Amino acid sequence: MGLARAELLDLSVNVNPWGPHPEVLRAVQRAAIDRYPNARALRACLALAQHTGEELARIVVGHGSTELLWSAVSLLRGTGRPLVVVGPTFCEPQLAAHAWDVPCVEFRTRREEHFALDLAALSDALRAHDAAGVYLCQPNNPDGGALPAASLRELAEAHRERLFVLDQAFLALSTRHADAAQRYPDNVLVVRSLTKEHALPGLRVGYALGAPDLLARLNERRPSWMVSGLAEAAIVATCEQSQYVREVREKWLAATAQLARECMSLGLRALPSTTPFFLLQVGTGDADGLRSRLLARHRIAVRSGRSFGLPDYVRIAGCRAEERARVLEALRAELCA
Repeated sequence: MGLARAELLDLSVNVNPWGPHPEVLRAVQRAAIDRYPNARALRACLALAQHTGEELARIVVGHGSTELLWSAVSLLRGTGRPLVVVGPTFCEPQLAAHAWDVPCVEFRTRREEHFALDLAALSDALRAHDAAGVYLCQPNNPDGGALPAASLRELAEAHRERLFVLDQAFLALSTRHADAAQRYPDNVLVVRSLTKEHALPGLRVGYALGAPDLLARLNERRPSWMVSGLAEAAIVATCEQSQYVREVREKWLAATAQLARECMSLGLRALPSTTPFFLLQVGTGDADGLRSRLLARHRIAVRSGRSFGLPDYVRIAGCRAEERARVLEALRAELCA
């Protein structure tokens, strides 16, 4: 399949392949760009309060979830105590810790156990390191594993002196989506992205839920106008599209499960996942090579696991049925020859 004839199929990002809902697009197109938006995106916060059932004082909107994660890590600056990052996982909290001069310790799960998280062992590690905070991605990126929300709440309650940054960027599209209703103690900051389920990576939209005092401290470290008028309009519109998210979730999870099964039928090892992406084990240390070959020869992008410290895995997102045969043909050519 020549480069000129094949359209890029990007399975390296975990963004809704069916795109934004038309009403969300229309809201962005109608948004005013000739005046300043509210400094704290009040209209978006009000819409999210109604959508989530949270109090307005417990919601803050950000320039994507990454901005909120960086701001959260900044709260630990000057404590002299570390941030514990449960890995392998999303790299931005560690980058933020280095930028803010916050000591950082990784609590790493084991590939032999499919990266399952042992909460008792994590609890012991938090005490051993006298952690000021902990970053937990649930469901986790890159493996898609997730624990019950009630178990995470119990862990946070047992460590009320520590800040828990709970990254739920992939929760709405996972099999654990009902965990969004869980309420957490006041030492937990829940960070969510609207990018994945609504296909809005270019707008940078995310929000956080937490105790009013915690959010006040967070806002002290953030500039005003972190959310543009276009992004605010999009956030408000997404709050009316719960049915669309349900439809996307059902289709995408089913498509991902089918792709994983067909990968395993080729003799490959796909790890269990609660999300529309999964880890696929490839030849020892060959993640970068496979990524390059799929891109160059088949115009298919996957995420190498090397940046997660997993050089023998690639992360691959599910795709639409009409694209699956192309993916399997490419994998068969590159891994099963």
